[in-house]
Amino acid sequence: MDRVFCKVLFFEGRWRRKLSEKSIELALRRAVSSHCWVVSLEFVKPDEDVAFEAQVIVDVDTDWGDREVVRDEIIEWVLSRFEPEFESMIDVEVEDAR
Repeated sequence: MDRVFCKVLFFEGRWRRKLSEKSIELALRRAVSSHCWVVSLEFVKPDEDVAFEAQVIVDVDTDWGDREVVRDEIIEWVLSRFEPEFESMIDVEVEDAR
């Protein structure tokens, strides 16, 4: 198992489905559920132009992939679930957890 830290930013703009902390939490847990385990998830006060900022720590099954795979899975799931006007309205930064 590898532990990774993900900073997930949801930028202001038009989202087809409503964003809320609960809907984002459910989406993030589902995005990684097949090969990862969410260790912690918290929302922090976002910077300007950011609607929500979630900070997530996940344990990744090393047989499944690396942190970039986690990033791609989160982005893919969020895009399909919330359908932002532009793909650039979601940003995921991933690094090894300390």
